[in-house]
Amino acid sequence: MVSTLPLLLCGAVSASPRALAFALCRSALLRPQTHLSPARSISNGESLRLAAPLLADAAEEEFDAAAVVAGAGGSILGAKKRLLSLTRALQKLPPTATASSVELLAGTEGLAARNLTSVLLALKSRQRWRQAELLLDWAKSRRPPILLSARHYNVVIGACSRSAPRRALKVFEQMQVEGVAADAVSYNSAMSAAAQLGETNLVMGLLEQMIGRGEADPTLAPTTISFNIAISACAKANDWQRALALFRQMESLGVERNTITYTGAISACAETGELEKAMTLFTYMEVAGVERSLVTYSIAIAGCSRNGDARRGLLLFDEALRKGLQPDAVLFNTAIAACEKSRDWGRALALLSQMRERGIRPTVSSYGAAIAACEKCSQWHKAVELLSEMRASGPRPNTIVYSSAISACAAAGQWQQALALLDEMSALRIEKNTITFNAAIKACEQAGEWAHAMSLLTRMKEANVPEDAITYNTLVRACEKGGQYELAYELMRQMQIG
Repeated sequence: MVSTLPLLLCGAVSASPRALAFALCRSALLRPQTHLSPARSISNGESLRLAAPLLADAAEEEFDAAAVVAGAGGSILGAKKRLLSLTRALQKLPPTATASSVELLAGTEGLAARNLTSVLLALKSRQRWRQAELLLDWAKSRRPPILLSARHYNVVIGACSRSAPRRALKVFEQMQVEGVAADAVSYNSAMSAAAQLGETNLVMGLLEQMIGRGEADPTLAPTTISFNIAISACAKANDWQRALALFRQMESLGVERNTITYTGAISACAETGELEKAMTLFTYMEVAGVERSLVTYSIAIAGCSRNGDARRGLLLFDEALRKGLQPDAVLFNTAIAACEKSRDWGRALALLSQMRERGIRPTVSSYGAAIAACEKCSQWHKAVELLSEMRASGPRPNTIVYSSAISACAAAGQWQQALALLDEMSALRIEKNTITFNAAIKACEQAGEWAHAMSLLTRMKEANVPEDAITYNTLVRACEKGGQYELAYELMRQMQIG
């Protein structure tokens, strides 16, 4: 930045007072309470002698020198670079900025209507939804106003839809109030925002509007994207009936159904226990010549596992590999979870090895599912080995993974190993929850170690971890096994009071 200072000072000599004011105001906007008063003085045509020290101060604050030169209206960087400069300056506006802040930047720069879309798109790509919305408000307030089209609004709605979906819906409403006709992109973006908010009825209402308007104007008719958004919203709402109704409606309206369409409908059915309907759709995809994606297979495998047919899910995993799909961590994790459900710990460990062979790094979920499979099959040694592997070279284990390993030890009566794992969690500063402590207490109860079980209750209270009915019932059994009947009675009394 120091090397650019001569260039800034040269610009200060030849630039107009208004241009210098713009440069200084821009710096003030990015660094509140800086340079603003001198900038106003310069804009009134007063002495330019303030320019050099002020611009030097801006340089020391790491202000973009190119932005200052471009803002000064010089021809050095050209129109495109001035536009880039403006975009960068807008990006740096704080969330608390107002339309007047944009006026100082865009208004002084002389932002033309033809360039507005480019700047909005740049802000959208950088996830600056607030700045995009401010720029749109500024354009509406101009005198004479900049003529805005659906495209301008669509960019802002799209910018807001992910991080600020309610704002996206507000902009969608505003465009219609202000007489700008929404197009298919507008509707799709608004539907996406509503879906993100879980407002399924609003999604369906917008889709119905598209269908109605599409009868008069085919360009407004819902597209595959429109229906995919609606089906996905129904899947999230566990409304498989409406998802399938939309799936059928696409055929009647002649709207193409693609991989995302089928995957969304399969998810809607699989998530709500309608496994056979999900698998019928899965089978029909091949008949219809629609390609199944990794996501399609992952959802189908998870659906089989969730609905008591984990072995079928593993067959689907094998099918995906036979068809030449390149599996990712998600597909492997889903298959390993199916091994847990089918109590196939050997296959779970084999899948972990396959992941490494394919250059896919196992995730916490990969190990967690494999350890859970070992837990269910009383393979506590393997569970502890996997945990050691994670500590040595894998992802950092979390509460769920440790709880599962402790449960594996509890099932095998390995109370000392269970307590050792609990101590490891403390050493690694991994949070312990009720499930973790209950598993360790269970290990002590299984081995008749009532005193150690009671000490764990004390540790729970010290760690502010809440006890539940399982905690007390397990402690009561531990005390009864140890002949501590009075203590068992006291625990039952505490449980009733609690």
